[in-house]
Amino acid sequence: MAQTMELSAAKPPLRKMRRTLLGTVPVQSPIYELHPATRLFTLLFLGVVSLFIDLPEINILLIIAIFIYLRWAKVDISGLKIYLPLTVTVAIFMFTVSIAFPGADPNFHSFRFLGITFYLEPLYWTFASYWRLMAMLFGTIQYFSTNRERETLVAVRSLKVPFVITYFLSLALRSAGMFLEDMRTIREAERARGLDETSMSLRDRAKLYAMYMIPLFTLAIRRTDEISNALYARGYTPSGKLENEKQRSDYILTQYQFRRIDTILIAAMVITFVLVGVLRIGFGVFAVTQSPLRIFLLSLF
Repeated sequence: MAQTMELSAAKPPLRKMRRTLLGTVPVQSPIYELHPATRLFTLLFLGVVSLFIDLPEINILLIIAIFIYLRWAKVDISGLKIYLPLTVTVAIFMFTVSIAFPGADPNFHSFRFLGITFYLEPLYWTFASYWRLMAMLFGTIQYFSTNRERETLVAVRSLKVPFVITYFLSLALRSAGMFLEDMRTIREAERARGLDETSMSLRDRAKLYAMYMIPLFTLAIRRTDEISNALYARGYTPSGKLENEKQRSDYILTQYQFRRIDTILIAAMVITFVLVGVLRIGFGVFAVTQSPLRIFLLSLF
């Protein structure tokens, strides 16, 4: 009996996890020390700044910084492997188009490999565009992997966005979360009944995913009615006002404190974003022609 009690006492406590839109994060993650508005700005910054940067070297460094950020937030990096097929598929499609339709510019530098003629300029532009797209993708993934829809709404409300916008945004985010959860439930139910997707051909998998639409749409229609009734019962209106025309109090904002570190980080992201945009649009900085790797490859011809 005493030995059993000692073993029970020695067992480490389970970490409490918080479900986000795309995964789970420990409740004690340091990222929750930041205000939701600050986290929303990381989405706007990391997901958009790559639009002004054509240099693959910078975009690769930006992706590395995103992974370091996720590691600091105690996100399970191994969970991101589900996006590996997407990244590979996008790369195959982009480079196939670049090789098959390189353009007709006579100034392109060409070389042959395995009996196929390749052109350096189109290939390198595709290479740069791919990493820019990946930086935007992972900049978006990092946000939805660490935040719930509630925190997104807090961030939007903190920015004094009109209530009607946050009203419909909340419905969209809640519907997206429910859609993903329903999709996960349906797939787990099929696997519990013995479905082995790994043994199916690509054509059969496409048919399977098409069949998912029937139960998903059925559940979505049912949820729409339930959400409508729940909002009506709680007295919500698109204007955000009560029946006596008074503004509804926003209790949820009182649960999050805006600190000095939040102001510093938001200011740094805004200044950096504006600076990158001005340098790119006004002075042509961060263009693909300035890539050190491209210059090195051209020197080999």
